[in-house]
Amino acid sequence: MKNLIRQQVRKLRQRNGWSQEDFAVKLQLAGWHNATRSTVSKIEGGSLHVGDYDVLFIAAALRVHFVHLYPEIDWKRPMNETVHRHIPDELHGLESE
Repeated sequence: MKNLIRQQVRKLRQRNGWSQEDFAVKLQLAGWHNATRSTVSKIEGGSLHVGDYDVLFIAAALRVHFVHLYPEIDWKRPMNETVHRHIPDELHGLESE
């Protein structure tokens, strides 16, 4: 599956100086009890679908408001450009226009 938050999650994790394993522990403490290093890798790689519920655990673990996990939208450009910029074609099955 896909997720739009992958790049920001990686950036915020690295800004905190946490390894993927460290972040998995933070996720567990926030309530995502079965989170592992592999979970974090899949989130950051964009291959794990991240549901609304899980976004809240990620935001809590990173101590940011959930809106800060999503890419900034340039309202002057078509929305599909934002999506294509943040999810590579091979992950979302859409072709660039």
